[in-house]
Amino acid sequence: AERSMPAAQVDTSEPVDTVKPVPEWLLLIPAGTVQGLDGRTWQNSNPQGVVDAFVEDGLDLPWDVEHATHIKGPQGEYAGASGWMVELEVRDGEIWARIDWNDRGRWIIEDKDYKYYSPAFLYDDKGVITKIRSCGFTNDPNLADLPALNRKEGSDMPIPQAIALALGIEASASEAEAATAIGAMKIAMNRQGADSVDLTKFVPRADHQLAINRAQTAELALAQRDQSDAEALVDGAIEAGKVTPSSRDMYLATCRTEAGREQFKQFIGSAQSISEQQAPQSQKQNGSALTDDELAMCRKLGVSEDDFKQSKEKLAL
Repeated sequence: AERSMPAAQVDTSEPVDTVKPVPEWLLLIPAGTVQGLDGRTWQNSNPQGVVDAFVEDGLDLPWDVEHATHIKGPQGEYAGASGWMVELEVRDGEIWARIDWNDRGRWIIEDKDYKYYSPAFLYDDKGVITKIRSCGFTNDPNLADLPALNRKEGSDMPIPQAIALALGIEASASEAEAATAIGAMKIAMNRQGADSVDLTKFVPRADHQLAINRAQTAELALAQRDQSDAEALVDGAIEAGKVTPSSRDMYLATCRTEAGREQFKQFIGSAQSISEQQAPQSQKQNGSALTDDELAMCRKLGVSEDDFKQSKEKLAL
């Protein structure tokens, strides 16, 4: 945000009367850091940007007396100009202005009515000067580094009345008092926010992670138990001669779920003991034929022989 500085003006250690009686060009802002006698500092780090802003606005800037443009003008009082800044330029980082003086301005300089002058400018939150507003004759300069007539200002800018009212402070309060009020307001808001939190709607991070870990552990244990039960069931059927060892992987796949294990239990409960040596001659002649227990399994599960063969072949790959 930019701030207007009608009273944060540039000082002059070189009086107007030490130069030409009616100078056409005068230095407005020195290069680099601009130091005020009241302790404040600004930065003239982008002088060309200031000149560009002047050109873009396309308006001549008033040269008045004691910053009347910004002090008396808003009150409806006379704030006439003694001249007009019609051109700005950068010289070695400094900002210079060419002034078109009127009779009043020439008289002030020639008669030495005012010895110094002071530019009023805008600056951003970092103190970088962004735009020239005006310049005025003064006998109470603020900046001692420039040949400029500058009026001193208190160290604090007045707080706008609306802001002071919102902060609950006096309209005459200083910037420091306003900053203190804002800090207190932030603390109060943070406390209020903490007190209004509904803890029933939140779970501590550690408790949430613990619940996730427990769920993952339980899920892994259940999967391991299912695998163990399936292996015990199928291996028991192989030992009992109810199914052949070559079909072990296929039956393990069937028994991965509880429903599959129940179906397998029903199958081996009704199946007769067999052995690969007792397989029918037709099976020996055709290696792709199903064994008797596989055929019985098909009937029990309602699966066609072709589908069963395809599943068996996929498991064998």
